[in-house]
Amino acid sequence: MLFRPSADQNLSAIHAMLDAWNVEADRFRLAAMAARGGETPSSLTVGAAEEAHEGLMALLGEIDDALERVAPGSPQFGGLLQAQMMAIALLESVGNSYDVLDRFVTEPVGGPHRIAHELRTAAE
Repeated sequence: MLFRPSADQNLSAIHAMLDAWNVEADRFRLAAMAARGGETPSSLTVGAAEEAHEGLMALLGEIDDALERVAPGSPQFGGLLQAQMMAIALLESVGNSYDVLDRFVTEPVGGPHRIAHELRTAAE
């Protein structure tokens, strides 16, 4: 899980998270386009899209809570509104990609596996 500062405490961290999710949203859009073209997306990509969607939903809830606590005339209010608009746009984009990707995934792909190496002695 990602570290999420309180929305009214660290606006720059929120914008950094949104920038990272924007890059991810671009990756999900490309994967969705490839899926429409016949490529089967990995379950890891689908899982990442789902996780980003859930993270954006949680962040929007935190921003809503922060907006209720911040005075409308404060400079932070405008920053929170801007972050809210960005999060809503990303949520829609990630949600659309996730819907497409989820339809095309067929088999789960496991995560990385550790391969154990054994040392063999020369006497063997």
